[in-house]
Amino acid sequence: MAEMEERELLLRSLKGYLTGLAESGVDELLFEAAPLEELTAASSGADIVAATATAGDIPLAAAEGAGTGAATSEPSPAAPASAAAEPSLRQEGQPGSGLLFLMSGEGFAGAPGGLLAKIIAGMKFKRDEVCLVSFEAGQDQDAMARVLSAKIAELAPQVVVSLGEEATSLFLNDRTPLVRLRGRFRELQGMAVMPTLHPEALLADEGLKRHVWEDMKLVMRRLGRG
Repeated sequence: MAEMEERELLLRSLKGYLTGLAESGVDELLFEAAPLEELTAASSGADIVAATATAGDIPLAAAEGAGTGAATSEPSPAAPASAAAEPSLRQEGQPGSGLLFLMSGEGFAGAPGGLLAKIIAGMKFKRDEVCLVSFEAGQDQDAMARVLSAKIAELAPQVVVSLGEEATSLFLNDRTPLVRLRGRFRELQGMAVMPTLHPEALLADEGLKRHVWEDMKLVMRRLGRG
């Protein structure tokens, strides 16, 4: 209350002083800006905010930014998530071989790989005379097809034996059931591709081994080993 009365008294005194100047013919005043410390002492923070709000020229947020030298800007976009890693392949044997086997699984490891090694031996090849490319099943199909195509084009074998439904459909980009594709060569990028059954299928049903052996005889004939 005392502060309000003091302010009203000050305003009345100032008004009377200005009125007296005007009546005496003074219509212009020269003044020197008071030091910042005096202005701060004379006015409270609430007075400054009220004056700014009354003027309506500068929003409060902008005034705060100007006082600190900060500039308003749009928030930076979030950094893009790192791209998913490319599917990985396992390569075993002789990279420059004219005969390449392609299959899902763990390569020559495990029971399917052991059976494949026996098939290769039956074809009169040593395991390190052929090339085996294997991959983990169930990965992103488009990415895996791209990686497989690039790897096999790099190795440039004469004949590719695709073992199983997934390897065949990925490499040939053909969703035709394997039962309709196996046993016949397909030409792709200068390579002869022989689709046949995966060794896992032969472990589950030994009666299928004769079908795969018929396919391998065609491969040997194609390579001049028939």
